[in-house]
Amino acid sequence: MKNSFHKIALIVICIISSHLLLAQENNFTISGQYRVRGELRHGFRSLAADSSKAAFFISQRARLIFDYKKDKISSKISIQDSRTWGDEEQKKDIGGLQVNELWVQLALCKNYALKMGRQELVYDDQRLLGNLDWGNLTISHDALLLKYENKENHFQWHIGGAFNQAGEPLFGTKYTLKNYKVLALAWLKKEFKESHSISAIAILNGVNSTIVSSPAVKSNITFGPIYNFHHNSWKFVLGAYYQTGKTENNLDINAGMLNAYAEKTIKKVSVGAGVDYLSGNTDNTKATSSNNFSTLYPTNHKFYGSMDYFLSFPNDTRGRGLVDAYLRMKAKTSGRFTAGIDVHSFSLANKDYTGMNQIKKSLGTELDFLTDYIPFTDVNLQVGYSMMLATKNMEAIKGGDKNSFNYWAFVMLKVSPVFFKHVFKN
Repeated sequence: MKNSFHKIALIVICIISSHLLLAQENNFTISGQYRVRGELRHGFRSLAADSSKAAFFISQRARLIFDYKKDKISSKISIQDSRTWGDEEQKKDIGGLQVNELWVQLALCKNYALKMGRQELVYDDQRLLGNLDWGNLTISHDALLLKYENKENHFQWHIGGAFNQAGEPLFGTKYTLKNYKVLALAWLKKEFKESHSISAIAILNGVNSTIVSSPAVKSNITFGPIYNFHHNSWKFVLGAYYQTGKTENNLDINAGMLNAYAEKTIKKVSVGAGVDYLSGNTDNTKATSSNNFSTLYPTNHKFYGSMDYFLSFPNDTRGRGLVDAYLRMKAKTSGRFTAGIDVHSFSLANKDYTGMNQIKKSLGTELDFLTDYIPFTDVNLQVGYSMMLATKNMEAIKGGDKNSFNYWAFVMLKVSPVFFKHVFKN
């Protein structure tokens, strides 16, 4: 009886605690987002050939977002339409709505919550798991997460995963879509005062086998820490990840990724330098092995140059890995306007002397210019321009002509209004 009483008392305390923790956040909001972007491409993703002409188009994304927080329940529904202007014939009814997010979160006990449904998995700096918000169609997962957060000790962890199925079968679990079959993750973060933090993540990625004689799901594990320091005018980031397991074509994985960045801010100007290393195969890599690091489900657009030459690994480097050494400068002239430039020097992690044409490491230099202006609340205007100064090795990797004028420009306007907000009384 005594033990039963203690258990009941603990449950009651947990319920009361979770109610008190969430009571201050009780509200219901309906908001929207309209984002339109015009792009001029001549050498975006791959080098332009002599005969290539520039491409121009306008794309847009519109979202209707419902946010609900009351007592022990939180929920978010985000419905979106993504299109390129003119990609449908008039007077034709072509369905185009997508569910970007549709999840419910339940407060279980003090510090614990359970989140389930379609959701964005965004962790750390998004090198492994991100939402790819730059794209009109972003990355979402049908997943389940158990979350713990201790605000007093500045500590939190998440565990969870996803299991994909193409429908509701009567027998078996064979999955034919080009997604992962199973995904599991564990993540934790500890903050030390306000200046620095360390987090670590482990991701199990199970994909469909491409080997007929070995049809079982092939799995790999990626794990590692990332350290962040931000104090006064200095900022440092250092991350290291290791990947092992099997590729979808049954190769043994032994790969790694390192990234380091340092930044100094003087008044309204910040200057930074960093390097990213992603391992790749060498001329001596065994036929049964792979040293290629896969970045899984990231937001690569923010890391390896705005022209997106390196989004898919190992395909975009022909399996030789990547080294990206970059400089970054940003000036904030006012509270509403910023301008910056990034300079990337790209190289293969390993040369490729296996074919008739030897490919050395140096690939080229990319220059990215970006301005960001907020004319008033809920409106954001971005203008960007990029150039790729490629080497002969880039031609062998991506095709096209290095002597062509390879550039890319865009103008993007984002409007994010709040249509309705209701605060629930405690």
